Amino acid sequence: MSPASPRRAAWSIALAGTLLRLCVAPSYGYLGADGDLIEHKQAVHLALTQGFARLYVPSATNDPALTGREWNGGFFINNLPLILYLRAALGLVYQRFEPEAIALWDSRLNYFELEKTDLRERLAASRGFTVLLKLPGIVADAGIVLALALYGGTLAPWTGLGAAAAYAFNPGIVFDTAFWGQHDSVWVGLVVWSLVALSRGHATVAWTALALACLTKPQAWAFGPLVLVLSLLRFPRREWIRAAGAAAALTLLLFLPFLLRGTLTASLDALCRSTFGGEPFVSCNAANLWWLLAGGRGYEMRDGIPLAGPITPRALGLLGFLSVCVLVLHDLARHGADLRRLFLGAAVVGMGFFTFVTELHENHMIAVIPLLAFAAGRDGRVWALFAALSVTLLGNMALFDPAVTAPLAGWLGVSELPIRALSLALAAGNVAAFLALSAVLLGSRSRAETPPVECAEHGSV
Repeated sequence: MSPASPRRAAWSIALAGTLLRLCVAPSYGYLGADGDLIEHKQAVHLALTQGFARLYVPSATNDPALTGREWNGGFFINNLPLILYLRAALGLVYQRFEPEAIALWDSRLNYFELEKTDLRERLAASRGFTVLLKLPGIVADAGIVLALALYGGTLAPWTGLGAAAAYAFNPGIVFDTAFWGQHDSVWVGLVVWSLVALSRGHATVAWTALALACLTKPQAWAFGPLVLVLSLLRFPRREWIRAAGAAAALTLLLFLPFLLRGTLTASLDALCRSTFGGEPFVSCNAANLWWLLAGGRGYEMRDGIPLAGPITPRALGLLGFLSVCVLVLHDLARHGADLRRLFLGAAVVGMGFFTFVTELHENHMIAVIPLLAFAAGRDGRVWALFAALSVTLLGNMALFDPAVTAPLAGWLGVSELPIRALSLALAAGNVAAFLALSAVLLGSRSRAETPPVECAEHGSV
């Protein structure tokens, strides 16, 4: 195969995957009503009419985490700012071509009232706006596909191309990105960039990429201990101090509009209270260990209840996750962090996060799929786990979306699907996959794929 052939194949796979997502993107997504994208449409309208710094202010009135009441249908947003910057910037451009589509989603509208009046008409009249909001995830998916194709294999080009195709056409990824319109691939792509930079000896790039990921979605914070501890162990002090300074400066830059407009304190308060304990249940439909222990009733068990003295499910979950981080870091420190082992360890961290931490949702294990794809391009034993977790990811999301289950039940000729029993089977499969993945990491020796990269004045990574 000529050197140009893998590159052409990589671009072809990325293009085909993007076209597939663009074909799915006009769909109505979660609940058949655009799901979370409605609040993002309102956020774009609010940012363009009142300024970005006011995005989180309505949360004090409508967010259950701040009010202590059930959601009243009013607008609030608790997503971290990077994705909102991206979507607001796209909305600013789109406004020049179809301003009426954006005007349909005034932030003062109440969702419950819209359901009784003209929600369907507004959804039908703003399909282009919906596709626009899905573009960051679609573009990020294409970037991950290209990274897998060009860097996700060993010496044989087809291994990386195989990993790229497995991600590009992965049903669970397409469902999350193009059907639901989630932006998980944005932060996941940044975590991948951070890990690659770490392996190549670029501490500042690794930390800034991780900071951007953490400012996109809080699930990215799960990979903070991995990147930060490995950096402290393998880079000289001045390197990680410089990296920390760059990450801090980037964070300040993203919050600068809030600081200048005097809404920083209120905005940070809204974000923190919505993120930590905002949905205080052991599992918010995530098919994980807690869902299994709760017998498929994760929303009926609060994660702050005392189990024994001060020990709560939330505390146990965090302790379990931190234990996974310690085990992975110990293994990487002992056996080396070549790319195969680094991505395999990151997949274990991601799966440990999903398995143990409370308050998680159906799609919060999604980072494991691309991380396993990178590892599988270098270790064929991982493919079976990649396939199994791809199935459980798709099943977990689809089972709790009536826009999928209702027509599926009709097609099967049954009144309803056995959702609880199926979700418990998925949870058992996910826990078993976590244990198997951990065994693959801890039971394998490091392989010499390529010579380790030398860090300035400080050994190899």
